This record gives sequence, C-alpha cells and structure tokens, in this order.
Amino acid sequence: MAEFRQRQVENAVAGVRQRYAPQALLGGSEFAPRAALPHVSTGFAGLDAMTGCGGAPLGMLTLISGRSTLGKLTLAYKVLANAQRSATHPGAAHNVGLIDLSRTADPEYVARCGVDLEYLLVGRPALGPKAVTMIGDLVQSRGLRALVVDSLSDLAADKQALRAFNAALPRLQQVARRSGCALLVLDEPHAPWLRWFNLDASNLTRWAAALHLEMQREQWLRQGGELIGYRAQTRLLKSRWVYGIRSAPLEVIFHGTAPCLSPNLTPQSHTSPPHRGA
Repeated sequence: MAEFRQRQVENAVAGVRQRYAPQALLGGSEFAPRAALPHVSTGFAGLDAMTGCGGAPLGMLTLISGRSTLGKLTLAYKVLANAQRSATHPGAAHNVGLIDLSRTADPEYVARCGVDLEYLLVGRPALGPKAVTMIGDLVQSRGLRALVVDSLSDLAADKQALRAFNAALPRLQQVARRSGCALLVLDEPHAPWLRWFNLDASNLTRWAAALHLEMQREQWLRQGGELIGYRAQTRLLKSRWVYGIRSAPLEVIFHGTAPCLSPNLTPQSHTSPPHRGA
C-alpha cells in the first residue's frame, strides 16, 4: 500500500512538472537552503538581502549606475572596505584596487569609507586600450579581493578604449571567476529608450553583469533647517539569483566628522563617508 501511494505521488509530481515546468514543483531536498554564494557585503543590510547573493558576488561583475551625488562612490568604496575585512586571519587584510579613470578619488574620502589605504592599489592609466589592459592584469593577478573601475563613462569617452573593454568582457569574466575577484564597474545613467534598444555605451556590460544596481531619487535630510544627511533609492535592475525589479533605501547620516549609516537600515557597524559628490 505504501509503495502504491508513493508511485501515485511520483506520477502526480511528474505530471505537474511536465505541464508547468520542472522547477514549478520542488521536493523537500530541493527546497533546502542553498550554500551561501561567495560575496562581499555592501555594508547596507537591506541592500545585501535584496541582491539575492548577500552583496557583491566574488568572481563576477557588478554594475553600479546612477548620477553623481547619489552615493555611487560611497557604495563602491564600502564594498572595498568590506572586502579588505573579509581576510580569514585576525589582523590581516585583503588587497583591493581602484581604477581611477576620472582622477577624482579623494584619499580622505576613501579612508572615511573604511578603506585601509595601506592595502589599496590605485591605478590612473591614460584613457585608451592600455587602461583596459591594466584592468585585466589586476583582476588576473589573484592578489585582489575586489576591484572598482571608475568609470565606464570615462572609458566611453575614448571609442578605442570602449571597443577594447567590450571585446575584453568575456576574458574579464573568466579571469574574475578564476581569481575570485569582485569586479565593480561604475557608470552614469542612460535614457531608458537607449537601454531598451541597446544603444547605450554600457549595453554589453549590462549583459555581462551578474548584478546591476542603479541609484535613484535623492532626498536631502534636514533637521531644524540643518543638513544632516541624504537618502537615495537603490534599484535592483538585474540579479542572477532573484527575479523582478526591487528597491532598497540607502541612507547616510552626517554625524560630526564621522558620518554613519542610518540605524533604521540595520547596517554593519562602521562609518560612512561625508557626501562629496559620491
């Protein structure tokens, strides 16, 4: 009798899966939690949960787009800081890198994000194909836990550099997987109609990215007429681990000389930088 009932269940399951989809009905073992994907926390608990992978995935490409002053650099630098802290040995730190194509990185600002400058490599190559070569070399070195490229819009200003970067994307993905380096590329927003028809300069990067975040809707926070911080909305435009567009607030409160994340976002306990056109 027990065997007959088991066969009935198995036949019913097979019928449902054939009619709808193999993943439409899961067994208990398939429903069990999956092993955590290697990642680096963004430092914003709500944003980490929204990505579906716990933050910025290691060995993959993350695209962060948005206008300046919306916290794009704040987010990227905090990922670098958390990547340094993820070393397995107490007191040790991973090396991280920054390709500063815009040549606007402020050491004080980077440090206030929590990045240890002693374990940070900053590349400032001249715009052109050689800049793309430097990105590939640093990712392939296996010596970096995370690398931020600031920014794709600067590469796009040089047509040869953009063509070289687009041609190098498959190789960059391969070497990032082998080295376990989280590659974060920053970009300016593009008109929606350009994205719909894949006419924007970042269309191939968007396809290659495992995660795409966009910063939107800035709101200055004031108290008693005094500026105390800012709030931005972070939209999840693409993730390999969750479906649908989602959003999470990213709020930074200025607290004297050491700004901090808003406590209602339950972030990790480290300071945020002052707002400087991030």
